[in-house]
Amino acid sequence: MYSIESHVGRLIEVRFWSPVGDGEASGWRRDHDAMLQSVVGNYIVFVDMSDANVFPPDMVEAYVATMRNEPRLLRAALVLSASPTLSLQIQRILRDAFHPQRRAFREVREAENFLGDVVTLPERARLREVIERRAEQAAPISAQPVSVGIPQSAGTPPSLRGPVSARQPTPATVRIPITPRSPSGGHSEG
Repeated sequence: MYSIESHVGRLIEVRFWSPVGDGEASGWRRDHDAMLQSVVGNYIVFVDMSDANVFPPDMVEAYVATMRNEPRLLRAALVLSASPTLSLQIQRILRDAFHPQRRAFREVREAENFLGDVVTLPERARLREVIERRAEQAAPISAQPVSVGIPQSAGTPPSLRGPVSARQPTPATVRIPITPRSPSGGHSEG
């Protein structure tokens, strides 16, 4: 499963968590392209993979394809999980979609420092907020609420559920909520 959001400026926040299922690749491409179209000019990406274990082959191909088609990317930091399989996959993806300003990290603070040279003050504050919330709650970033008014799916694992935020999104906020679908097209049960 995944989410892709932009709350402040040029900073795009991407989250992947297990299970990343077969069939999510086409949705990923569509949502990724829509997000990039919503950001004016160059952009910066923070990717949280700390809850992901492995990508299915079609998702690997989709991720490489989207990474190869990012001419406006300034910098991307990918925070990896402890999964050795995912680490190997991401190393291969980064190699195949070569971009010198896209790097993987095990430590979230290293990722923050890497992005620190190119983010604006509001973007830095948002990045710090995401990282601090993660540390305070000792929960994965993906456990944080997407927004007010978007109910968390009953199919969302308990470890990924967070409290509903009372903060209203700013007019510049762009969110593309992702709802897992079953092969029949209906909502999944878990």
